[in-house]
Amino acid sequence: MEFGKDAASFLSKMKQKHGDIFTIQVAGKFITILLDPHSYDSVLWESSGKLDFNKYARILMDRMFDVKLPDYDPSEEKVRLRAALQNKNLPSLTKAMFFNLQTVLLPDPNPLSRQWAEEGLFHLSYSIMLRAGYLTLYGNEEENYSDPSCQNKDRAHSAEVYNQFYKLDQLLMRAARSMLTAAEKKEAASIKEHLWKLLSVKRLNSKANKSSWIESYMQHLQELGVDEDMQSRAMLMQLWATQCNAGPAVFWLLLFLLKHHAAMAAVQGELEKVIRNRGQKRMQGISQEMLDSTPVFDSVLNETLRLTAAPFISREVLADMELRLADGRKFSLRKEDRLCLFPYLSPQMDSEIYEDPEKFKYDRFLTADNTEKRDFYKGGERLKYYNMPWGAGINTCIGKYHAVNSIKQFVFILLTNFDLELKDPEERIPGFDKGRYGFGMLQPEHDIIIRYKLKD
Repeated sequence: MEFGKDAASFLSKMKQKHGDIFTIQVAGKFITILLDPHSYDSVLWESSGKLDFNKYARILMDRMFDVKLPDYDPSEEKVRLRAALQNKNLPSLTKAMFFNLQTVLLPDPNPLSRQWAEEGLFHLSYSIMLRAGYLTLYGNEEENYSDPSCQNKDRAHSAEVYNQFYKLDQLLMRAARSMLTAAEKKEAASIKEHLWKLLSVKRLNSKANKSSWIESYMQHLQELGVDEDMQSRAMLMQLWATQCNAGPAVFWLLLFLLKHHAAMAAVQGELEKVIRNRGQKRMQGISQEMLDSTPVFDSVLNETLRLTAAPFISREVLADMELRLADGRKFSLRKEDRLCLFPYLSPQMDSEIYEDPEKFKYDRFLTADNTEKRDFYKGGERLKYYNMPWGAGINTCIGKYHAVNSIKQFVFILLTNFDLELKDPEERIPGFDKGRYGFGMLQPEHDIIIRYKLKD
């Protein structure tokens, strides 16, 4: 119970008591927790014949999204989909995301829209990122990005998807732990039915500007022999997998900038310089070169993710085996137990690696000459893994580059087009929704109200 309510606090206490490797029992399952980042490679690169990710993934797919796929192999799926999110496909995704962000974020050229408006920062961040991200991957209602009637259709449809998605997202952590009440199960089933219709094969086939990623995934499901009903369920699962982290990441990043004036000034100064160097007054488009020319912002993003990304990296033990740690210690793992890394505790919040790890320091990942800092140490030895928001090894997030580009674009468009401020500058940064430890980006316990208006 304590593990489910606040995993970080529970595991931190266990680490103080038992060291950086120990075994706990949760819901009848023995789980060995490893918190030594020097030893993570022994898990991340172990063969799938000994340590398997697929079995637990299939359990969560069913519990959270009612998805059962025949002959499902996440590793094979990743190989197939990676190319659609990287390399030669990245520029087209970046361009589409820019247009879709503008559609969702800048809908009203009316002079009255230059009045101050108030909104929850989390709602603003999550809704804009999910809606634009959804349109970018799953396609637009019609082909012409710049046609106002097409944009209106995209705004209305993406808002409907987001509103249903957000309601479901509030229930998914409890669903993953099989803790939903009868009433919550009924509510979740109703929301999912609505979303399956919005993401049906028929609806997706009628869309324009679909990404090569969604085309590839649809073809993959057809080759597996999945029927149309299950394909719709898989589309909802992928919507959550691709979009559930970027919005919360933007929320924390913007909140840290609004609470730390030196950080905001440094980011805005860097952004103005990037735009000016390309002979622009306002951002008319964002090239990969521009996105790659922001070391200050990169440090801010890395620091934000260090503080707020908290996924578990889990493996099922398929056969009795020996786990050898970096310091030479050996531990026996039993078949059918689970092995789990929790990088949030170490390296990310480890005081031996980071001074004042609970504090936001925007330049923590910057060197004196304004390049990315990569040298961090524990026990006198340089760390290979010092910040792991994207996972690592064969489980590194395949959408990382698209996600980073998308986060940058949203923040850059927001800061160049809007004035924004906290409604109450003295309001404290909210705590985490502790039930989300283990599942990626953390969400706040409550929203923070901001004021914003279009720049003159």
